[in-house]
Amino acid sequence: MSCSFRTILSPIDFDANSLRALDTAAELARVAGGTVVVLHVLPHSSTTPAADELDATVAQEQLALARLARICEDRLGGIPSEIVARTGDPAICIIHAAEELKADLVVIATHASRRKPKPFPGSVAERVIRESICPVVTVRPSATGDPDAVGTHMTPAPTTISIDTTIARVQQMMAENRLRWFPVVTGSEVVGIVTDRDIASCYAAAETTVGAIMTREVIAVSARTSMQEAARQLLESDIDGLPVVDNRKLVGVITRSDVLKVFADVESGPRVLLRRVLGRSNP
Repeated sequence: MSCSFRTILSPIDFDANSLRALDTAAELARVAGGTVVVLHVLPHSSTTPAADELDATVAQEQLALARLARICEDRLGGIPSEIVARTGDPAICIIHAAEELKADLVVIATHASRRKPKPFPGSVAERVIRESICPVVTVRPSATGDPDAVGTHMTPAPTTISIDTTIARVQQMMAENRLRWFPVVTGSEVVGIVTDRDIASCYAAAETTVGAIMTREVIAVSARTSMQEAARQLLESDIDGLPVVDNRKLVGVITRSDVLKVFADVESGPRVLLRRVLGRSNP
């Protein structure tokens, strides 16, 4: 066994189940004395991107690499690892990466069916199983997971900033990530929130750090909080997202978009959607 799996490829899309797959890859690497290569694929719609699109792709890959580095630090516990970010068709990139790295094993997550299934990994896992030249281990969603809990739908390992980050840098990160807010952390503890509204309403210099303008009274939820309660908090507080905190540690974020994906029902219409989110029964 110690020589079986020297290189284990673990593709992740930052979904909670893909991180469970990474944990499985880490355990196999620990037993085998191997290395985990953590891969994230950014899909793109153009096969021949223009120069500006190419610059944007490089920037997105750099952000993905930074996020992968944080995940490896948090979850791999010193197991040898490498990080790779690529852009293209997820299945093809995974298969090619396994070939180029001469991987001994691929560990990939599968997902239960959803109203709008994610294209990654889902059917991607099926294609990897069919075409991979090395063995593939699939990790199914937890049978005990609560489909109504925030932890099932949150974005794990979100992009964060420190209290010393400058306003200019935050504005740049918002543009690059297409996000409107960031948790401010010290270590892994949330100490504040900074939003585009905070920046727009202040007159501080670009070199000012976010510690001077952030909101320190943070509204947060846990991974076990129901999606209905998270939706209520978002609506009543008129905010775009909530940090997800367990044992004082930031484990993810849940946003209005995440809530809409869970509760949206095209056939029901917006009034029924709102009643479902708020738990109201009357029209």
